[in-house]
Amino acid sequence: MEQYSRPLKKPEARHRYWHIQKADREFFPESDVKFKIKFHDTTYELKVNHKDDIMTGQLYVYQFLEGHQIIVTKKGKNSYVLEAPDTKPYPEVD
Repeated sequence: MEQYSRPLKKPEARHRYWHIQKADREFFPESDVKFKIKFHDTTYELKVNHKDDIMTGQLYVYQFLEGHQIIVTKKGKNSYVLEAPDTKPYPEVD
């Protein structure tokens, strides 16, 4: 299984996106093609935009911070699993 792993940079954590470097671009589908990513028993539909960014706002029921490691494993065509061992759910608001 192929794997993509790296720590998040400050702007990525703050603005809720992952920028994909050219060297890693082939790991993900073409721009504007939706793919499924499973994270904590929930499956999300995401896509890579024209700037090679993946907008990840849907995942932010968990807190992603600068330096948090993301590990994406390819399971099949347009199917991935995300592990983010440093993240925790946002605290409940009363």
